[in-house]
Amino acid sequence: MKNCNSAKGEFALVARSELGVEIYKDLKTGLLWGDRITTDFNHYGSPKACTNDLTEAKLLPDVKWRLPTINEFEAAASHGMKDSLPHMFHAFWTSTPIKSRSKSRRRRMAQPAQAYIWDGMEQRSDVGDLKDAASVRCVGR
Repeated sequence: MKNCNSAKGEFALVARSELGVEIYKDLKTGLLWGDRITTDFNHYGSPKACTNDLTEAKLLPDVKWRLPTINEFEAAASHGMKDSLPHMFHAFWTSTPIKSRSKSRRRRMAQPAQAYIWDGMEQRSDVGDLKDAASVRCVGR
């Protein structure tokens, strides 16, 4: 692992593996952003991608990695994420579900069939069906 000491906008490169996986810190929120995982996942598999097998977890073992929320993507975008982090030209899963109502009279909340996706190219949120494939980028503290 190579520790780094460079910044791009509001993001500082804090670690880089020998294979080029980079971890950046959002200097405004303190949130660590891992690199894009090269395999796409459906939403059911995306949280599992942010586990101890993650390259970032091996670089920074004390950090708890997870799937980011849509609000965390929006905040990072306002801090210049697109120009600072590598591999941003993909659609990324978030942990934020789209709430849907069941058609019963009681108006109970049904299990979500969709979740928010962050469009890294356009820097905006979108909606994805849970069975569709998208990229994963994990965050941690």
